[in-house]
Amino acid sequence: MEEDTINKKNIYNLNNLNNLTENNNNNNNNNNKVSYNVSDLLKKISSLIDTCDYQLALQFSKKALSLENDNLKVLEILGMIEIELEMFDEAREHFSKAISINPNNGYSKYMYMGQLSCGLEAISYFQNGVNLMISEYDNSSKTTTTTTNSSLQDLQDDESNESNESNKQNQLNRKISNALCIMTEIYLTDCCFEVDAEQKCEEYLNKALELDLLNPEVYQLLASVRLSQQRNDDAKIALEKSLDLWINLDPGHSSIPSYESRISLVKLLIELSQYTKALNVLEILQKENDEVFDLWYLYGLCYFLMGQDSQNEQDRLTHWEDARDCLINYEKLHHKIGSDDEGILQHTQELLQTINAHVKPSLTSDAEEDDGDDDANEVYDDDDDDDADADEWEDFNANQNNHYNDDHQMEM
Repeated sequence: MEEDTINKKNIYNLNNLNNLTENNNNNNNNNNKVSYNVSDLLKKISSLIDTCDYQLALQFSKKALSLENDNLKVLEILGMIEIELEMFDEAREHFSKAISINPNNGYSKYMYMGQLSCGLEAISYFQNGVNLMISEYDNSSKTTTTTTNSSLQDLQDDESNESNESNKQNQLNRKISNALCIMTEIYLTDCCFEVDAEQKCEEYLNKALELDLLNPEVYQLLASVRLSQQRNDDAKIALEKSLDLWINLDPGHSSIPSYESRISLVKLLIELSQYTKALNVLEILQKENDEVFDLWYLYGLCYFLMGQDSQNEQDRLTHWEDARDCLINYEKLHHKIGSDDEGILQHTQELLQTINAHVKPSLTSDAEEDDGDDDANEVYDDDDDDDADADEWEDFNANQNNHYNDDHQMEM
């Protein structure tokens, strides 16, 4: 029962909110006071985002927007929530409105619009965001210089201020560097046939390195560019630099690239026949999350190619046995979760056919228990959700009214 009660609070009932708002308006007429304002709603939205309750956060955000439809913070938060809920058209609408209201300040809305766009349109949004970040960096540098010159009488405070500003500038540099990497990727993919594509890639990567020499993403992307230019030796050097920057860091370190980025790194390493390094990265990824399709496919492909390149027959068979185990894991995961990438599934099956033609199948049973029907038997009660949603809003409004009553008594 307790678990059911918790689950019931996950969906917001708009009808109940409208009823509460009408009551609020009636109270406004009597008291000339509102029970809650946009600031109160933003606090609630923030707490809901922290718990990943995006559906309920969406409805609170819509109510905040109805109170102040030109509030930039509300527009941006609403757009972020809509991206999480894959409501991309709605997100574009709200970020576009935020840009039209204040085009010259705040880079985040441009970065989100870049993610929601394609080709040269995406480049344009990212470039605007980068320009604003660079402007912010320049202003921050000037502020640091001014503070340093005016704080000579207190060296301790000066050093502390300088350190904090330096950290902020480094973080901003990393953001700019990452944005330039995204723009480079667009020219490697969507805009690869543009006349100046290669020139733009070099320009963006040089700027990214100028800002942040310790960003592994830049070197990884540089390797992609060098591969496209058939400069394989230079690509290997770039990947070596990228790996050196994070491979020995403790798990969870902020400088370690994302899981998806490291999957892309493995693909590059395999393409350059750097199989041992690819396996090292895959082992790290497996410890973080072993239910990723690409992980097992790339594991299997790597072992298969190692066997294919081996001059020793026994080594070849050993590598292909390992490849088969990994590819079978991919198939099991595919049957368990499902995947839209039929191309990888087909290639996996082709590799297994090749392996089985040369390596005796193992005696391990591949039987799997099917427990997927349990979820289908779950009952979902909308009425219960409506009750829970009303409770959520009643609690929120009660808290706001209590704050008002306390303040009113203090005034008396």
